Amino acid sequence: MCLKRLTSSPWTYVSLMTLALLISFIGIVPYEDRDFKLYQAFVEALANGRFDLSIPGFHGSNIPAALIHIIIPSKFTEIYYQLIWSLLLPALAYLTGKELFKSSWHGLVLAGIVTMMPFWTFKAFIGYTTSAYIGLMLLTIFGACKKSWWTWIAWGLAMTTKPFALVLLPLLWIKRPEKGSAFKRNRLIILGLAIPALYAAIQYMQMGHLMAGVHPDLNETSIWQSPMKVILNLAYSLQILFSVHNYHFPDPGGTGHQNLMHTSPLLIFLGLVAFLAPKLKYIEDKKLYWALIIGALGGLLMNAVVSTMNHEYMHASILLFILASLPVLKKHQLWIPLVLATLHFQWFYFYLAWAERHHLTYQFFIVPLIIDLIFIGIVCCNRKALSSKF
Repeated sequence: MCLKRLTSSPWTYVSLMTLALLISFIGIVPYEDRDFKLYQAFVEALANGRFDLSIPGFHGSNIPAALIHIIIPSKFTEIYYQLIWSLLLPALAYLTGKELFKSSWHGLVLAGIVTMMPFWTFKAFIGYTTSAYIGLMLLTIFGACKKSWWTWIAWGLAMTTKPFALVLLPLLWIKRPEKGSAFKRNRLIILGLAIPALYAAIQYMQMGHLMAGVHPDLNETSIWQSPMKVILNLAYSLQILFSVHNYHFPDPGGTGHQNLMHTSPLLIFLGLVAFLAPKLKYIEDKKLYWALIIGALGGLLMNAVVSTMNHEYMHASILLFILASLPVLKKHQLWIPLVLATLHFQWFYFYLAWAERHHLTYQFFIVPLIIDLIFIGIVCCNRKALSSKF
C-alpha cells in the first residue's frame, strides 16, 4: 500500500528528477566563462556593499547570490548559486504546470521537459544566469496563478536578468485580482515593472547611459536593429525554434555543437498547433490562450528588434511555446514518446560541446536515463488504461 501511494505521487517523480540532476552534477568541473567573471564580480561587489551596475551584465538574478557570498565566500559563488536554481527547476516546473492548468499531469510533464533541457540546467557550470532566469519566470507564473504577494519580486528580478521576461505581462494581466481599486488589482504588475525601471535609473546615474547586458559597446541608442535586420531575425527565428540552428553566424563554419539542438522541435510544433487552431480549443481558457500567444510572439519580436536572434534570448518565448504544447500532448498522448525521444538529442550536443572543459563522463547521462525509466514505469503501471485508450 505504501509503495502504491509512493508511486502514485507526482512528487516522487519530481524528487527522482532532482536527484538525477544532483548525481549528474557530481564531479563536473566548473568553467570560468567571460560572462561568469562579470557576474561574479558583481556578486562580490554587492557582498561588499557596492551596487555596481557599471559591471557589464544584467544582474537581477545575481542580487540574492550576494547573501550566499557573505555567508560562504567563494570565487565560484555565482556558479553554486546557479546550481541551486538548477536543482529547483523540476519542482518549480511541476508547481507552475499544475497551477496554470489545474492538473498534476501538466505539472509532471512540464517538470520532465524542463529536466531534459541541459542547456537550461547545466549552463550553471559556466556561470550563465540561465537556470535562475528560467526559475524566476516559472516562479512568476506560479505566483501569478496563486496571486502571491511576492510575484512582483520574482518578475522584476527575471526582467533584470533578461528583459525578455517582460513577455510574461499578459499572463500576469489575466491573473490579476478581480476586486479592489485599480492600484490594488494592478499592484503586482506596477511593482514588478518598477524594479527594471529603478535598475535602469541607477545604471544611468552611475554611467550616464544604459548598457545592454554583457555588451558594454551597446547602449539604449545603438542596440536597435535596422528594418532589414529585423525581417532577417524573424526568419532566423524559425530555424532556431525548430532546432535547425541555434544562432545566425555570418560564417556558417563557426557553428559548433553548442549551437545545434536546444529543445525538442516537436514541442514547438505542438505549441504552434495550439496557437494556430484555436477552434480546436486545446487551451480551453480563452484568456490563457491569448496571454500565451501574445507573450510568445511578442518575445520573438522583442529579440528581433534589439539583437541577433539567439536561443539564449528566446528562452521566454520558448517557455510559453512549451506551456502551450502541454494541452496538445494531453489530448494526443501518442506524441509523448516522440517528444521524449527528440529531447535526448541536445544531451549529445551538450556533451560534445562541453565534455572537455567540464570533464564530463557518462554520469552526465543519468538524467535522461532516469527520465526514460520514469516514463517506462508510468506506462507499465498504466498499461491496461493505455491499451484500452489506444
